[in-house]
Amino acid sequence: MLLRRSGEMQDDNFDLTGVTGEGTIGVENEETLNAISEAVFYADARDLEKIREQAALKIGEQQLVDAFAVASAFNGITKVANATGIPLDARTEEVTVELRQAAGIDDYSDAFKSIQYG
Repeated sequence: MLLRRSGEMQDDNFDLTGVTGEGTIGVENEETLNAISEAVFYADARDLEKIREQAALKIGEQQLVDAFAVASAFNGITKVANATGIPLDARTEEVTVELRQAAGIDDYSDAFKSIQYG
């Protein structure tokens, strides 16, 4: 994961358990970026407009555009991957074990859902 690797390169320590809402990750403007991510995920037009206006004032237009682009692309890519059942490649699965556990990502896997729901 780039966030983890870039943090190591810059000697920053990011707490990825913050992805699950159990704390903060430690990135600049985290609260605003989380609000953008949630607004994109839930796709409520009024929330999107409100978050866009607030974020523009807080992080500026360029970062706003970048954040919405990343959140939208990730949201779309994830939905396509989930819908088609694309599994993780072996190398990605190998190097992301700790990340997937900390962030709760495995709780969305088909294997987990099969165990959970039968």
